[in-house]
Amino acid sequence: MRKSFFILLSFFSISSFAQTNYDFESLYSQQDLKSAVISSQNLPSDRKYGVSYSLKGIIKISDNKVLFYTGDGRIFELDMKSSKAKEYEGKPVEIYAKALQADMLSVLKPEEINFYDPSQEIHPPKFLPKRRQPVLTSKIEDTYEIQNFRWHSEPPSENNFDWRSVKIDASKIKNIYFVKKPFSPEWIAAHSLMLFTFEKGGVIDSFGNETDSIVLSIEAFLREGQEYSLTEGMKNKFNIVWVLASWKDYVERMVYFDKDSDRLVLYPVNLSQSQKKELISYSLLQAAVNREGEYYNTITNNCTNNLVILINKTSDEKKKVKLWEIPYLVYNLKATMPVWVPGYLQKKGILGSEYKTVTKENFLEKID
Repeated sequence: MRKSFFILLSFFSISSFAQTNYDFESLYSQQDLKSAVISSQNLPSDRKYGVSYSLKGIIKISDNKVLFYTGDGRIFELDMKSSKAKEYEGKPVEIYAKALQADMLSVLKPEEINFYDPSQEIHPPKFLPKRRQPVLTSKIEDTYEIQNFRWHSEPPSENNFDWRSVKIDASKIKNIYFVKKPFSPEWIAAHSLMLFTFEKGGVIDSFGNETDSIVLSIEAFLREGQEYSLTEGMKNKFNIVWVLASWKDYVERMVYFDKDSDRLVLYPVNLSQSQKKELISYSLLQAAVNREGEYYNTITNNCTNNLVILINKTSDEKKKVKLWEIPYLVYNLKATMPVWVPGYLQKKGILGSEYKTVTKENFLEKID
């Protein structure tokens, strides 16, 4: 156990190495990483903070609660004593804080609070155009109207992105798939996403066009001049974004333009029809959350563990996946590493057997 704990602490403390998507391979053997998933310890649940934030705004104290107001209208409760907050009350501050997880953001635990002068604020570079934050503009019964949905281009185009408003009818959900997108070296590197298929009329854009399949892909929200790196992803260098796109757009980009992977592996999520409806509904709501100031993290806030969080929300209690092994110190790698999660979820009965592998030879085939 001591060896496993040391491995994880070493993993988080690495300062830098080659800027590549595949830099795990130079660190540890496959057995070393597997040994990092260790026995649970009975530490208090209030230590399970896994999502980092950096925000600017105003602190106010109300009824002995410490509230934080951002310029875009969000209000958070800060987990701190009001006596410590008094010196900051009513003054512009920047806070560095943590939330429990991606779907529990109402309370932040501050790690650092600094005064700042808004007139001296430096604006960061723009985000790259490939990703946008979805916006929920209306919800009427089971229908969600979403802006900033990435539609498929006709013909496919690498650098043109067709952002549209769509209406998604959760009652028309058909099937849900957990999707693994392997990279080299495949024993450790992959991306995860969720695929939702619909009955006719399930997804319609503002021009009346339909699609029967959409994806949710949770990614590092890269800015101009940034390149993704696993180690940089552990140092609060990237914001996070939950991208909603048509399956056609996603798979065509993989085949024609994104040469980092040559296939997508689909696993059906084993849920009842009511659970499928609950999962797509909850996924859309979470995708549309304003996450400005929230950081991507390679281990605790990434493409995979957030899908597990969504699935946990709709799974039977006995099938729920434990996210932390040692709260706030060691994350359960079987809940966050894309190459291990499918097998682990299969053992728990959450995922079925591999349904299909999508490649350049069959990517035009319909997914039921």
